[in-house]
Amino acid sequence: MRLSRTLIAGAAVVALASLTGCGGGGEAETGSGGKSLPKAKDVAAMERFVSQYTTCTDVQTNPPDAGHGSSGTAFEYLPKGAAAGVKEQAYCKSEGGPIALVSVSDMKKFQQAMKANEAAGEEKGAGALVGADFAVFTTSGDTTHALKSSGMLIASCHEAFNSKIPSGYIKRDGAVEGCVMTDYMP
Repeated sequence: MRLSRTLIAGAAVVALASLTGCGGGGEAETGSGGKSLPKAKDVAAMERFVSQYTTCTDVQTNPPDAGHGSSGTAFEYLPKGAAAGVKEQAYCKSEGGPIALVSVSDMKKFQQAMKANEAAGEEKGAGALVGADFAVFTTSGDTTHALKSSGMLIASCHEAFNSKIPSGYIKRDGAVEGCVMTDYMP
């Protein structure tokens, strides 16, 4: 009898913990489907993660050229440096175009930099696909959609995009006012 009471009490604690989300990370760290956002401790881990969903080859530290007769690089608008919460950046090739892999040390600083770039008219597209400690920028809608099933969310500080997220999609506040985290990818 005593053992069954202990088992019932233990089961109640486990059930209560799963209902309240104890031990599974906070809401700010959950991706689509309520799962934890993916983590990648370094560039190699980001490459392996992205390669599960789309092509990511020929990793290098220099950004690719913008192409199409443009000067500069394809990712010159990305947040850069420690002041922007960025630890490291690398780039890889994909069938749809280049991908930027960004190791993020501080997501709040990173989103502040994204918001500042948006305000300056420098951000291209809706935002970045983010994990718990990294971000991925793509140059192709096909690549973005291929990564949709990865559990990453779009971190967007783009007011026009944020206001058009349809019902039924995740839409929660980002780390910075005016930024949202969503699983909506048009």
